[in-house]
Formats: sequence, structure tokens, C-alpha cells
Amino acid sequence: MQLTFILIGIFGLLLLIYSIQILIKSSKNKLVAEFTLDSESKEIQLDSNVLYSLSFLGAGFIDDQGKFRAELKSESGNLIKLNKTFPNYRFRKNGKLGLEYWHFSIDNSGKYVLTFENLNDLIAKHSMLISKRMFQKEISPNNIKILLKEAVSTKNRLFSIVGFVIGVNALIWGILIGFTNAFG
Repeated sequence: MQLTFILIGIFGLLLLIYSIQILIKSSKNKLVAEFTLDSESKEIQLDSNVLYSLSFLGAGFIDDQGKFRAELKSESGNLIKLNKTFPNYRFRKNGKLGLEYWHFSIDNSGKYVLTFENLNDLIAKHSMLISKRMFQKEISPNNIKILLKEAVSTKNRLFSIVGFVIGVNALIWGILIGFTNAFG
């Protein structure tokens, strides 16, 4: 019985290490481009076929009211589908709050054009809590930056969070019970 709990502790340690590696990878994703949010088209060079994300920097809550939209096109004119992330991941960069909003992947490397439309329909606020948001002023689109960076898939990110919690518990309880022989 004692050996079983020690093995559970070792499994917890391995799961914890793997989860921390994913969390570190997601925090060190390569920044591809950073620019202000305006209606001008932005030309972006994407070199690798990985998962990318478009994030808002300077806001903790974004609502598009159905009319604000972003469009990404390849040089050949093909439209790249932008998928909204669920849940929207919050992060901090240089002390500013950011929100990962869209993710996409590409088939071919090359130049792409990113365009934002109907900026006046964008609602951006600092807090994601409804009780605080009601009393906050909207953030002007001029004060928001867009970050284009490599991303970690939602599945991997959720697995790392769940794996972290399970790993810590399995490590503590497995080692604690395995070495103290609490049930023996």
C-alpha cells in the first residue's frame, strides 16, 4: 500500500513538471507584431505554421456588439478564419492588462493583411467583473494596442491548469501518505 502512494506521488511530480512547462511556454510565446488599434490595414509577415493569437493590450474586457470585426487575408486574397478564444485569457505585459481574443492558424507562410472595421462599436473596459464594469468609462480604441503572438492551444492550456492542480495534490498526498505510512 505504501508503494502505491509513493508511485502516486511520483506521477504527481511528473504531471506537475509537464504542466509547469506548458505554462512557461505560454508565458514566453514569441511576439510577432504590436500595433495600435485603428482602421488602417496592417501588413504582417508570418513565417511559421503555428497557432497565433490576436490580443488586446490595455483592456480586461472586450465586447464587440456584433459589428466590430477583424479580417485577416493572405497575399492571394484568401480569408483566414479568426476564432474567438473561450475563455479569453488575461495576461500582463509591462504592467498593462491584456486579453487574448482571437486565435488562428495558417497553412502557408508569407505576408498577410489585418484590417479592423467598425471601431466605434468596440466596447473596452478595464474590469471583467460586471459590478465594476457598470461604473467604468469605456477605453478609447486609441489607448488599446493589438498584439499578434504565437499561442498555446486552449486544450493544452486547460490541461496544464488541471494537471497543475492534480499534480500538486497527487504529489503532496502521495508523498505524505507514502512516507509516513498513515494507513499502516
